[in-house]
Amino acid sequence: MLSPGPSTFNCMNNGIRYGARKSVVGVLGNVVAFQLLVVLSIVGLGAVLAASEIAFQIIKIIGAFYLVYLGVKIWLSQAIVDGHPRSEADVTSLQLCKRAFLVTMSNPKALIYISALLPQFININQPSLSQFLLIALTIGMAQFVAFSLYAILSSRVRYWLNNKRNCQLFNRASGLTFMGFGVALGLSGR
Repeated sequence: MLSPGPSTFNCMNNGIRYGARKSVVGVLGNVVAFQLLVVLSIVGLGAVLAASEIAFQIIKIIGAFYLVYLGVKIWLSQAIVDGHPRSEADVTSLQLCKRAFLVTMSNPKALIYISALLPQFININQPSLSQFLLIALTIGMAQFVAFSLYAILSSRVRYWLNNKRNCQLFNRASGLTFMGFGVALGLSGR
């Protein structure tokens, strides 16, 4: 969760653009998506994606296109004035939550990662449901804390965006980063 990736970068981008409060609420989208990935892993979809090259490729391509779309959208976004985006009032925490959910869900590698990691922590001599719940709760809490810290710390550099030039540089860098994640996902193997 601390390593750089699309979800981490999304939290940082939101923190800079929309401030800590909205961004931390948006982090809930990442947490809910990852909890869904845990459930999908438990029911075996991770194994299906690991076994089916076609299913993996379809999800990977959808995810890559979504990340490139986000990158283009950020690249073309309006400049920030006085540390606040002109459209900040138009962006709700729910919208940030939905975007975070989609960024996390559009990465098939996250599902395969959790599917490979989860079985290592299951004791086959103990009831499975309680173990899965404990693992899911632990992952959710750790993810919420880590991504919230990214959003909060990132929100501290908003003052740098008080001029149009810096804002445009930020939009270009953010957009290129998301597009880069999309292209890298699209070109990556398993």
